[in-house]
Amino acid sequence: MFDMAEPVLMMSETANPEVIDVSPDCREQICCDSLLPALVQEQVWLAGCSCLRTYYRIERYFEDVHCFLLTLGGEGEVWIGDRLERLQVGEWALIPAGQPLCYQLPETLLPEGQSPAPEPQPAASGDWDLVWLLLHKDSPWDAFASHPRLGCTSQQGTLLRTIENLYAEQERHQDPLLSALLVEQLGFYLRRLLQKGEGQSRGERQALRLELMLKESLTGCWDIGRMADALHLSERQLYRLCQQHFALAPMALLQRLRLQRAALLLASGGDSVKQVAQLCGFKNEYHFSTAFKRQQGLAPSHYRNLHHPAFKAGSARRGGTESIESAAHRPDREIAK
Repeated sequence: MFDMAEPVLMMSETANPEVIDVSPDCREQICCDSLLPALVQEQVWLAGCSCLRTYYRIERYFEDVHCFLLTLGGEGEVWIGDRLERLQVGEWALIPAGQPLCYQLPETLLPEGQSPAPEPQPAASGDWDLVWLLLHKDSPWDAFASHPRLGCTSQQGTLLRTIENLYAEQERHQDPLLSALLVEQLGFYLRRLLQKGEGQSRGERQALRLELMLKESLTGCWDIGRMADALHLSERQLYRLCQQHFALAPMALLQRLRLQRAALLLASGGDSVKQVAQLCGFKNEYHFSTAFKRQQGLAPSHYRNLHHPAFKAGSARRGGTESIESAAHRPDREIAK
């Protein structure tokens, strides 16, 4: 196993300039400008998505290439300057050309007092799913890469889908026009992401990280302590963060996100109200219905009848039938003589 201090040595001129230690169960899809010439128009050398498992460690040095990493799931570690940063879901790093490029799956530390195995073994660790791009220096990307940067975004899915589509085009001997459109889309998404990240404060990154974390696990047993621990904050710091960025208390933020998801499910899906309550993390249907009506002014079933085309049509048919039936039971009007 590599010593955690080793990346510090990597910063010296005498360090080994390239370490590639990849587990056989890691999987990658890679687009290359030599196979997909459309990438040249956006000054992209390589673009890919990776599913990293068991162990993975890269130490490289590119004089003429910037590196962008964005976490889709799990978490990984990357050296930024002289410190090791963890990238969790939605978090990204941009390492400029000419800077050491060191990133890895988090290593598992041995419990205190436990001796290491006689033979070096890769550490058991979690998974890390990410998208990444290697961008040419002396191009418009230089404007974003004057120094190492960290940021957070909720748009990781758009980059992933675009790279997956590009990979499919590369594998099936692409339609040049479609490839060019996809590469243009990739460049647009990445520029927008980096522009939004300009000047993003640590507090803004933490707030977005909290929102992404809660959305990923709305059914989780969340409380203020668990949220604070996940962000490495005290409960008081968490409360201040939520007030500053959401104007809500932490549990009120969770409630709002659950109700937003519920509104989407009611307007687009066929699950029962009880199932929607469960999918969004509510204790029971009663608690869900009460909270939903308080926010929307409508019971969940009425909201669905108003916004879901299938239920709207059914409601209209039932309403029409009921109107006819009620009219049939009304006394006939007196005939004018």
